[in-house]
Amino acid sequence: MDEIYTFLVRGPASRLPRGYVWLIPIWFAVLGCLLALAMRYLTSPVPRWLLGTEIGGMVIAALVLIGVVLTVRAHAFRVNASGVWLGISTTRKRPKLRQVHIPWADISQVRMVSRRYGLLVEISLGPAARIITRPGIGRQALLMLAMLVMPFGFGRGQPALTAARSDPPRYLVKLCDVEPAQLRQVLAEVKPPDVPVRIATKAAALRYPALPTRRPRPRASGATVRSRSTVG
Repeated sequence: MDEIYTFLVRGPASRLPRGYVWLIPIWFAVLGCLLALAMRYLTSPVPRWLLGTEIGGMVIAALVLIGVVLTVRAHAFRVNASGVWLGISTTRKRPKLRQVHIPWADISQVRMVSRRYGLLVEISLGPAARIITRPGIGRQALLMLAMLVMPFGFGRGQPALTAARSDPPRYLVKLCDVEPAQLRQVLAEVKPPDVPVRIATKAAALRYPALPTRRPRPRASGATVRSRSTVG
């Protein structure tokens, strides 16, 4: 049986859909507005300092919740001789793409860069890979609206980690408590020899800038340029 190496993934991408964490300020803002309206239309007047204290406490609670969600960890990155598994392991009959398997044959290269929390790993896909892309702008807006109204229903949908980025197709994974040399050694034990693994020194090296557009050359004017002759 092939040995499986498991690593911790940082952030809510392993559990929650894309953009889920940014709905937290909206929920607290709605609660703050309801609280202000309730205190304003009560039969007995409420001091402003009490309203400010309540809203301030909600702001602090929102910031704490966002910080916890952004730094949460989960075992959602596994590698073995068959490929890479992204997402939390589940035994459900209908996991709803809670995890995705990427065979080594579909991986063109693996790049990584050291970060303060561990590693930022980029898994580039080949042209023949089966790609599960992120939803478009319209569909993402509808999903955000649905998650805003039903956070516990749509919040258990497809995690952001299991959807590949486009142009070019690739996965970005934040790993914790691991160094580039350690992950490179682990990948060397399980990957095929034709899959390169590279270590970048800066995070900007993992970005794919847009190709510069070629500017048309200016057309030469019809007039001929005469050379100046010196008068002796």
